Amino acid sequence: MKNETITLVATDLDGTFLDSKKKVPAINREAISGLKDRGILFGIASGRPIETVRPMIHDWGIEQDVSFIVGMNGGVLYDLRRRDKEEYHLISSDVVLRIIRFFEDLDVEFHVVMGPTRYTSKSNEKTRADSKMFGETEIEVNMHEFMQNRDINKLMMHFESDYMPVVLERASHFYDDRVVGFATSDTLFEYVDPHINKGFGMKKLAKHYGVPLETIMAFGDAPNDQEMLGLVGCGVCMANGSKESKMNARYVTTLTNDKGAVGHFIKEYLLEKEK
Repeated sequence: MKNETITLVATDLDGTFLDSKKKVPAINREAISGLKDRGILFGIASGRPIETVRPMIHDWGIEQDVSFIVGMNGGVLYDLRRRDKEEYHLISSDVVLRIIRFFEDLDVEFHVVMGPTRYTSKSNEKTRADSKMFGETEIEVNMHEFMQNRDINKLMMHFESDYMPVVLERASHFYDDRVVGFATSDTLFEYVDPHINKGFGMKKLAKHYGVPLETIMAFGDAPNDQEMLGLVGCGVCMANGSKESKMNARYVTTLTNDKGAVGHFIKEYLLEKEK
């Protein structure tokens, strides 16, 4: 590893770059500042929309160190320097409505995020607090009416963590080759176009900057990070990561996200490699 060239570093946010309080550990701030000094590009690869990540990196005080955002699990690429945005493979409204009809008898809430707004089938104090934490404004809508003639990046289902087996069982009986579904946390299950995952996002990112995938380092923790970690030259999973992501990563950290695992790894394997 220490003799290899890394040109670009991408990191997931929740459970990876952020701690459990959704804050950036000091060691992570120091590390990404060091990347910039070395001429190594740094950016975010998240399931969140671009429109909520942009103000957050400003609030965290790291905007000057971030060159790109890969959002919506690889479905959107935003270059902060050029201020241009690319979107790929949206889900058509008829597919979204079919998914909603298939799951709507379960105890789940449907979420569609468009820009900084989260449209939900059921809003309550808890969901509104969750939306606010992610920098979103929540609006309750009739999903059957709202989704008429609207193509979207992804459809999310939110539920209590102990309800995941029920959702997974139902999902195992849903068949439509226009979408794929997967859990992104213990309370979220999402559907996207089959082309879309963070690995796809890494391919678009590599092409955008003209760098080989082998020279990209990526950090993640959740099942939706596994394609990204397995594709790039140096995939790194958190100690607190899922089994799937650990299996696809080249390295698994000894530290968790709460201990600044990303920053410590960058400093040890990139910034201090010549010492």
